[in-house]
Amino acid sequence: MSRLSTAIKSRLSGALRPKPTLKKWVIDPAAAPWYDRPDALETLERRRAEERLSDADYELLRKWVADGYCVVKGAVPTAEIDRMQRDLDAVWSGDKPVRGLEVLDVKRRDGGEVPKVPHAELLAMGEEERAWSRDNSRWRIHAFNRFSESARAIFENRELARLCELIFGRPARPGYTINFMYGSEQPLHQDTAVFNVMPPNYLIGAWVACEDVTEEAGPLVFYPGSHREPLFPKFDNYPQTNLRTAAPHEMDEYHAHVARTSERYERRLFLPEKGDVLLWHGMIIHGGSALKNPELTRRSYVIHYVPPGMDVSEQVVGPFNW
Repeated sequence: MSRLSTAIKSRLSGALRPKPTLKKWVIDPAAAPWYDRPDALETLERRRAEERLSDADYELLRKWVADGYCVVKGAVPTAEIDRMQRDLDAVWSGDKPVRGLEVLDVKRRDGGEVPKVPHAELLAMGEEERAWSRDNSRWRIHAFNRFSESARAIFENRELARLCELIFGRPARPGYTINFMYGSEQPLHQDTAVFNVMPPNYLIGAWVACEDVTEEAGPLVFYPGSHREPLFPKFDNYPQTNLRTAAPHEMDEYHAHVARTSERYERRLFLPEKGDVLLWHGMIIHGGSALKNPELTRRSYVIHYVPPGMDVSEQVVGPFNW
């Protein structure tokens, strides 16, 4: 069953239950991140003097304010990436189930697709069937850092944490990781519309290249400067209203809105070398470009950073689309 049909079924079953009273959220403009305020460049100059920023850190922050992203070359050691990739390969080739580990969007040779497969069920598949699913699915794994020491080492990478703390101007906590093997071809979106963060936009995505990526492999596509756009107008009670709680027609309207908005900005492809990291603002428009060669992998590891206490997911009321 697709995410969309699951969402519809959930809403139909929930229609018989009393609707909860939803909290009215108030967004205080004064609580916005420093980089989203009109005086961001003046603030940056003060920070440069007060914090004695290096030229490299100053330029990174200046680019963040202007474009909503930055690229850090060789931020993650390739040896750590290789160890994580071996752990990912063992998910498919191992013989001992890992409790709690799940693989998402696994395609079966009989034509079916399973949204979520526990590791024990995956290993119960025949070896040939398992290999076929591995090589023909757009599979992904969430929170692999819970099951792999090597993934946890990248998750706890001090330089990535330092850079996110530098951007936020306050502590940063990593979370919400995703491992990909192939290009996602994900529709254009903004991470803010998926997460529940208050105040909004205290959110940084980190896309770690686990191999060199070519244009034929369906690289990440993004639109510099689009982080300055406002959130979709119908998400007028954010963080309660976003893609996770939207009705199916609102999800379609959102994606059409983002696609139209992206046309005002330059389209960029992220074509990194192994170990490079793209850091992006929660509002920058991005997605997965078309996979031109389905035999090519696009191994990546995505981590999201939020300051402590600003993830308010537990205060948001469902039903949820995923």
